[in-house]
Amino acid sequence: MELHFFGRGAGFHPQEGNTNAWLAAGKTLIMLDCGESTFAAVSHHPGLEPWDRVVVLVTHLHADHVGSLASLCSYNYFLLGRQVLVVHPVDTVKEILRLMGVGEEVYRYAPALPEGYGIQAKAMPVRHVPDMPCFGYELSDRQETIFYSGDAAEFADETAAKLISGAYARVYHDMASYDSKTHCPIAQAEAKVPPAYRGRVYAMHLDGDVEQTFRDKGFQVIQTTN
Repeated sequence: MELHFFGRGAGFHPQEGNTNAWLAAGKTLIMLDCGESTFAAVSHHPGLEPWDRVVVLVTHLHADHVGSLASLCSYNYFLLGRQVLVVHPVDTVKEILRLMGVGEEVYRYAPALPEGYGIQAKAMPVRHVPDMPCFGYELSDRQETIFYSGDAAEFADETAAKLISGAYARVYHDMASYDSKTHCPIAQAEAKVPPAYRGRVYAMHLDGDVEQTFRDKGFQVIQTTN
């Protein structure tokens, strides 16, 4: 199960694009979020026309995660004649789309990914900001399980335990280069993940020119593919 990334930047570091990802499950395009820069990115690569179905797993409703979701839904409905499936445990995403002029006939909504989409996606509550429910996703196919944090203020003990036990093949986690209150500080990731396991942890949501800093500590850093 290979994750590709439209961007890897923090919300206030748009030079790197929004940290949103995608994977292919047969002829289904599964996207993890659709931030301000993502509709343009997905249109360029991998493109929208080749897919039979498009799914967006939403982690939370900050603009760098849903800022162009309305455009994605509208483009698919009006130009390609299909409905994007929008998945988010909290149906407030429907209100966001309504305020952007996208009626419920344009897309489909589900609180969880149904069967039949090639993977299983389990929403995992994470702590990010106090005024909004936020989620990571545990993604599984027949070969492996990975964890994608979305935006999380901490590297949870459960996540570290599953990584160390081998239950998670890889962890994709937002990391901050400073003592952030809303994104996992690199010092905390160091404390939670022993050096022998850091090669399976991919730092994302970069807040500056920090790639080498993370690599020097033994972590991987995601790369964009578009």
